[in-house]
Amino acid sequence: MSKLEQVLGITFPYELEICSATNSTDKVKKGSVFFGLPGSQNHGSKYIQKALELGALIAVHNDPAYRSENTNIFYVEDLQKEDHFFKRDKLYYFLEELYKISNIQNANNFYAFTGTNGKTSSAFLCHQLLINEGYESLYIGTLGTQYNNNEINSSFSSKTTPDIFELFEIFKFYDFQDSISICIEMSSHALDQNRLKYLSCLNSASILNIGADHFDYHKNIQNYTDAKFNIFNTESVVRLIDDNLQALSLDYSFVANSQYKMTSVSSKNIHSDIFYTIIESTLDQSIFEVVINNPPVGYPEDCRKKYTFSCSLFPEFNIHNLVFALSSIGFSIFQSENINDLSFLKLPKGRTEMVSNISANVIIDFAHNADGFKFFLSSIKNYFENLVIVFGCGGNRDKLKRPEMLKIALENGLKVIFTSDNSRDESFKNIFIDASKGNNLDRVKVIEDRKEAIKYGSSLLRESDCLVILGKGHEETQEIDGKISYFSDHEVVNEIYK
Repeated sequence: MSKLEQVLGITFPYELEICSATNSTDKVKKGSVFFGLPGSQNHGSKYIQKALELGALIAVHNDPAYRSENTNIFYVEDLQKEDHFFKRDKLYYFLEELYKISNIQNANNFYAFTGTNGKTSSAFLCHQLLINEGYESLYIGTLGTQYNNNEINSSFSSKTTPDIFELFEIFKFYDFQDSISICIEMSSHALDQNRLKYLSCLNSASILNIGADHFDYHKNIQNYTDAKFNIFNTESVVRLIDDNLQALSLDYSFVANSQYKMTSVSSKNIHSDIFYTIIESTLDQSIFEVVINNPPVGYPEDCRKKYTFSCSLFPEFNIHNLVFALSSIGFSIFQSENINDLSFLKLPKGRTEMVSNISANVIIDFAHNADGFKFFLSSIKNYFENLVIVFGCGGNRDKLKRPEMLKIALENGLKVIFTSDNSRDESFKNIFIDASKGNNLDRVKVIEDRKEAIKYGSSLLRESDCLVILGKGHEETQEIDGKISYFSDHEVVNEIYK
């Protein structure tokens, strides 16, 4: 009996050469083991037959209602029952044995970030800070994965936060020989689904902010907030939270009863545990101070100091994201007497990205909800005379945020061009009708074709104005009527100004 059989407590019908394991039919290939697990909508046993047809060698499930005489299908009742001491289950031990990777949890340092906005930037900035200090670092998130300064790889997962199968795939691919640092984004979906429940101990966990988003999934703000706070339902040594959310944390027993205290971060409350002030902010340079009033658990006591930093990031909310990244790794590597130069830091593609080497001011950003619009536009408009804003609203997603997004765009822009943005199965016309509710449309131009919308927006610019293109950021596809085609905001802009 092989070790894989021993782990699951089953006997394979014949000797198998297993190459991978997955719980998604999209990732089944010849030589795969398919695991049918409980999902948010259906049990994965529903897809077992399809998985076998796609080439899976065997299927393993824990659905008591599913029975089959097929000798390649196995019911393992305690597949996801955790052992008492290590809090691991048969599925996890199977993946460890299959990929010959042990102790992903304790052998590595995890820095986790969640928030309605900013988690990509914070995780990516944390990743760069660690690399600059000589640490091996892996970024995992919306952009894909990046090991040290290598190219970003987006092949492992289409999700912001990978599941445990994809996490093992990532580790197998990079073949890490020593322990590394991992800067990971935690989406509300992943936290609600307990997608990475095996990561029970984090070096740091952060909630940057909580707004209104993903109500198509979470249904209401309470469920969404509960999902976000699940990031603290771990043994996180450093627990960072925006000062505005500090009072909310008292509602959660796993926060109140933890041996690790919450650390508040603020630019407004001078009594917060970590307080920062922006001294100067231009398109080229920002200078800010960070005061450590109460060091988090694990910080040396002599960190109770003031630190000054310079960087090329703007506007204010990106400094907020950076302060969370800095607070996650600690300040002991920085000097309190001099200005610490962080000019090496770059934001991820499509995050407050000023398009370079063109004759106009054009910024591309991923902001795609009302809070993101408010944070971004209210800050960006201070750097320019007028904003011309191009954006759309995604189809088959939360409809309630659409009119609020247009309202905020009109409050901050001289002209708004409403266009398509992954309409999916919804009609563009109906999406715009939703966005129009309660808004004055005198300064709104509707152009469904996103390329033409960007062209029109650029034609309105004066020298001191800025064209702001929101919603897609780094994305290079457009989904309309269920069809996915290539589309890049960046390429359209460069084509206009070539």
